[in-house]
Parts: sequence; C-alpha cells; structure tokens
Amino acid sequence: MSEAIPFAPPTLIKGGVSIARPHGNLPWLPPLGTVWHVEAGTHFEAIRAGQTLGRAALTLLGDASGAVICDPWSRIHYFLTKPSSTTGWNVRETTVCGTATYVVVPPLGAKEMHLHWTVPPPPDRPFTPVDQLRQAFHAAAEAHYGPRTERR
Repeated sequence: MSEAIPFAPPTLIKGGVSIARPHGNLPWLPPLGTVWHVEAGTHFEAIRAGQTLGRAALTLLGDASGAVICDPWSRIHYFLTKPSSTTGWNVRETTVCGTATYVVVPPLGAKEMHLHWTVPPPPDRPFTPVDQLRQAFHAAAEAHYGPRTERR
C-alpha cells in the first residue's frame, strides 16, 4: 500500500521524464499499479454503504451516478460526492466519509477481484449529486429493510 497523499500532481516524473496522467483534472487518481489513501473532505467526500444497499442505490441512480469504488473484500461501496456536500446526511445503513477519513482509491483499470471502480470517474462529472444519492439510498433502504418505524 502507498502512503497517504492528500494531493497528487497532474503529471508524474518517471525515469526523469514528465508524463501526463490520465484524468489530469482529477489529481486524486493514482497511477496504474498503485492505490492511494486519499483524505476525504479535500477533493471529495464519500458515502459508504454495504454491497446490497450500494448496488440497489446504483441501480436507482442509473446514469446519474458519479464515481463509485468497490472493495470486494469488505463488500463496501464508496459513492464519491463533492467536498462539503454531505452536511446533514442521515440515511440508515450508510456512513459519511468526510474530513479526517481516508478512502483507498484504486487506479483506473484495477481488476474486479481487487479494490476497483464499479463506476469509473467520468471526467466531466466525477461526483454523484448528493440530493439524488440521498433519494436513491432512502428508496433502496426502504425497499430492503421496510419503512423506518419510531421506537416508543
């Protein structure tokens, strides 16, 4: 694993030669063959959800989804959102990964049996709109767990 890198340059120096990185406008994307621990809250925030709920929300979002990371070992999905966009987030069975949280980010082209992209970051809109994400998770949670009831 690589060290925590809060910011990565849009170009890399390899063998004394500067090479352009794919998606240079997304400096938190690591080069092929590495993973980076990226501090959430700086370049993005993430909503963490279990595999079942994550897949259901992804189906409901369809083309509105931005980048989604899948950790197949822990069966967790991370939906990336804009920094500071998750204030007041309160959706059951999900967790906000914001400031002081690190998210392990795979390179583009990572294999499915490893940490990988369920939805690679589209260069023009890498983040899922938080309002649509909230609606998708609420609907997915209600469909999977039933309506939320108040305790007495």
